[in-house]
Amino acid sequence: MNGYINKKSEILIVGSKEKFTLDNIYYKTLKHLGYKVDFLNIEKSLNNRIIAKVKIYLIELNYKILRKKILSFFKKKKKKYKLIIFFKNIFLDYETICKIRLMNNKAKYINIFSDDPLNIDNPIISNENFLKTIPKYDLFCIWSQKLKKKLKKKFKSRILYLPFSYDSIAVSKFKITNKKIRDEINFIGTYDQNRLNILNSIKIKKNIYGGNWWRFVGRSVKNSIVGKHIYGSQIFKLMNETAISLNILRKQNLTSHNMKTFEIPAYNGLMLTTRSKEQNKFFKENFACYMYSSKKELNKKIKFILKNPKKAEKVRMLGNSIAKKYSYISRIKYLLKEVNRKKDEF
Repeated sequence: MNGYINKKSEILIVGSKEKFTLDNIYYKTLKHLGYKVDFLNIEKSLNNRIIAKVKIYLIELNYKILRKKILSFFKKKKKKYKLIIFFKNIFLDYETICKIRLMNNKAKYINIFSDDPLNIDNPIISNENFLKTIPKYDLFCIWSQKLKKKLKKKFKSRILYLPFSYDSIAVSKFKITNKKIRDEINFIGTYDQNRLNILNSIKIKKNIYGGNWWRFVGRSVKNSIVGKHIYGSQIFKLMNETAISLNILRKQNLTSHNMKTFEIPAYNGLMLTTRSKEQNKFFKENFACYMYSSKKELNKKIKFILKNPKKAEKVRMLGNSIAKKYSYISRIKYLLKEVNRKKDEF
């Protein structure tokens, strides 16, 4: 890898600039740290309905449109970047990434992949053409130790374990209040059948927010307030005023963690989460969070927490304290340190 990345270096992020995407959090945090950063909002062309339909039904045609768009950007852009960070960008193929590297041949290239790149059975997550691009990155970043091991076996590329974190810039705007905590559970996340089954096994009142849950109001979700997406101060208020913030890991995250692993304690929620080794390394079970492995154990933990509010509050406070060292500021500092390491150091 050529060159050293510092605050004088020109950096480009290629991804989706939706307000709460991981891509945008990295962009905002880099700017906060004083780096010169541009953003190529590659998903912007998908906002109209016609292109959205193309994305769903004619995936390969949509990928060709995006490849053409990104090549056009680099052809027209006179600025030469020293660091280019792609967030997933599974529309890329080997030929396109090679052309980009020729046009910006002094840059270091990173991909931060927030899903499972080896899951090519799901075309929304990954594909064979994208996998062929992995050796062309100077650094391929993945959030799971298990996936890192699989990727290292398959590719000779440099694979970096880069866990999720929380947005400390956003959290700094909120203040913890001393309002009475309600004996309720909150769950924030996208609907799936397993999550529905788990939530329906819980008898106490639940506050559920996220993608697709509204479709099940009054029909499939028992004893619950159900809403669409909530953000920022709404999440903070909910987690601070309810006894338990539930985190249900999906299949691909079961041995690892997800974004809520860090966001819940950072937002001062008391986290009750699916048991996993990686989460236990970040937030020790029964000290900085609570964990469960079955519906039966989940309900036992809920009863314990509600019957022992003082113990639960100590766990909440310790989780919040530990979370502070896992901000995206610390992740970016670590990432840039790894980018700047010499080849003979790894």
